Amino acid sequence: MSKFSPILLAIILVLGGVVFIQYKHSARLSDERDRYKQNNTALLSDIERIKVDSTTMAVDAKALRLTIDEYERFRAADAEKIRQMGVKIKNLQAAAKHQLEVAAPINAVIRDTVFIRDTVPVVQQKVEMVSPHIQLDAVIDNDSLKGDILLPVTLQQTVWVEYKRKCIFWKKVKAIHQTISSDNPYVDIKYSEYIQIDKK
Repeated sequence: MSKFSPILLAIILVLGGVVFIQYKHSARLSDERDRYKQNNTALLSDIERIKVDSTTMAVDAKALRLTIDEYERFRAADAEKIRQMGVKIKNLQAAAKHQLEVAAPINAVIRDTVFIRDTVPVVQQKVEMVSPHIQLDAVIDNDSLKGDILLPVTLQQTVWVEYKRKCIFWKKVKAIHQTISSDNPYVDIKYSEYIQIDKK
């Protein structure tokens, strides 16, 4: 019986190794399947628009999960822009992109003002509008409006996880969301994208 002990031990070790490799392979395939399902759901779902209050609008979009190779293949232009900013793609954790549109009504007061040019006072019309969301300061000079317009905006980005409960104590990630809000009612978030980079 002692002659068979080393052989039996070797067989047990080999079988244990095979089971461990199969388990790791199965776990990797399961993760790939879940990632594929999440990406399909994210690509097929629309952006949800949320009115937080009278001045704050938010959008909610599901996130994509890509590997570094997938990101460089499917988002080549974005990857090139990131490289131009001095960031190494291999160090990327996540990438977000937002498209904003500004459409603000102008209701400004026109009044006369005096400027001194070469010691000569010159009367011009000044256009001014100041509100919490729009600041316009300009003059009418030779049938042209010249000046500055400022629309201050703060974007707030939140990344959160939506879980699907399998049982009371175990839950599984259903989707990763990105919610982004604008505090300026004249700034509309037309498109928002969040890509989480999977390190594999």
